[in-house]
Amino acid sequence: MRANLRSSRLSIILLVAFGLPAFSQYGRPMPGGRARTSSTPGATIPDEPLATFSGAVQSIDKKKLILQEADSKALQFICSHKTQYFDGDKKIKSSGIKAGDCVTVETKRYADGEMEAINVHIEHPKATKGEAPAS
Repeated sequence: MRANLRSSRLSIILLVAFGLPAFSQYGRPMPGGRARTSSTPGATIPDEPLATFSGAVQSIDKKKLILQEADSKALQFICSHKTQYFDGDKKIKSSGIKAGDCVTVETKRYADGEMEAINVHIEHPKATKGEAPAS
């Protein structure tokens, strides 16, 4: 009976010493394995091309831009430190864009579905032949 007790204790010790560390290896990512998309809010979807939207600015501040599309759909974009604003080729500050300005917004989608404004370009109406360009 003592032999059975000793062998069962020895089995438990061996299982703990050698068996459990092997199970802990399953939770680690494999080197060179597939990357998982983070489900954290604010994480962009990797390798997704930029989507482009055009319309009139309904409102803009440091954290968000609301764009009114031509088909009367309002879209909200998150503005971050990565957002860049342009008037033609000239880089401007967000304060250079006002409500009513026509803009094109290049965006990336967050994993939670929200869109981050990456590039915001002011669109000036093109002058037709015989008209003076708008100032």
